[in-house]
Amino acid sequence: MSPADDRADDRADDRAQDQPTPAWVADPSIGWRILLTARTDIEGVEALLRERSVALARAQGWPALPPPRRDSSLAGLRASLVAPDPAPLLVGLAEDHVVLSAHHSAVDGLGLLAVLDRLGLGPATSSARGVGERTTTGSAARTVAARLGEVAFAPPAGVTPPVPGRPGTGDVLVGRTVPGAHRTADLVAATAQAVVAHERARGRRARHVAVAVGAVREQAGEGPVRDRSVLLRLRDVERLDPAGVARALATAPVQTPPVPAAPRPWSPAVNRVAALGMRLLARRLGSTVLVSHLGSVEAPRVQHLAFHPVTAGGSGISLGAVGLRDASGAVGETVLTLRARAADWNDDGLEQLLEAVISLL
Repeated sequence: MSPADDRADDRADDRAQDQPTPAWVADPSIGWRILLTARTDIEGVEALLRERSVALARAQGWPALPPPRRDSSLAGLRASLVAPDPAPLLVGLAEDHVVLSAHHSAVDGLGLLAVLDRLGLGPATSSARGVGERTTTGSAARTVAARLGEVAFAPPAGVTPPVPGRPGTGDVLVGRTVPGAHRTADLVAATAQAVVAHERARGRRARHVAVAVGAVREQAGEGPVRDRSVLLRLRDVERLDPAGVARALATAPVQTPPVPAAPRPWSPAVNRVAALGMRLLARRLGSTVLVSHLGSVEAPRVQHLAFHPVTAGGSGISLGAVGLRDASGAVGETVLTLRARAADWNDDGLEQLLEAVISLL
């Protein structure tokens, strides 16, 4: 990218800060909220969160945030915090767990670690690094055309729900803690093979497994927290081993979002067409699964971390991962999560899929 491109990106970022709820070309039925759960034994944590939330909203230029929510059940708290809500940040408490829920237009996954720090539960630093000045897939119109071409000639594999058509709203969230550190490439490869096995058990063939991988251009610094996220996308992952996935991730271009970063005379027409297309074809335009890894995190005041990325488009399944370093600096454990639509999945079915991923690591 040239210096001119960098300045254009900076101007687009400034506009995004002025518009806390941008008109994303996205499924409006999705809450677009990401969750970070932290277990901590800090005394007086509710008063601390209440005080720091006020200061954070003021520093960010956000509207006043609601007070922390209380729930006796962690599952109940998470269910309420993934529901659609325009607030840039919601905070909840369930016993010794703190749950942060951010709208993805305001905060990305690594940004949640910065929020955790600014709410007084830090420091919280990650080994994850941004993708830097990587090339993109081209214009917004080109992105839309490429996705429509996929639908016509090689649609991404789906993941057959165990109970199709079951009425339900919201999302199903499951998680498991596994020992040691696990690379993103290993998680992507294991997830793809778990999808293949899942479909084979149901008499189906998983072809063109597409994995969207969440990343950032760069980590959040001392300035405002915002959404710095980008998306890498791999296709036909079922054909790759972990080494092949690692090579593909190292060279994959950043996916251009379907909405132009800067307004153009033709932007309204492109937005309308893209919005209609994505709404009608969301299940076929999206990826088979989203994988988002927050890296190895050092957070001395936290005993446990879990991350739930967004779920939208395609199969509506996302895998989140975060490793937590112990006092020696080694990653003692990694928490893996799966998130899916409650209309398609129940806890048992999603836990079985997660177990399959873990067995393949």
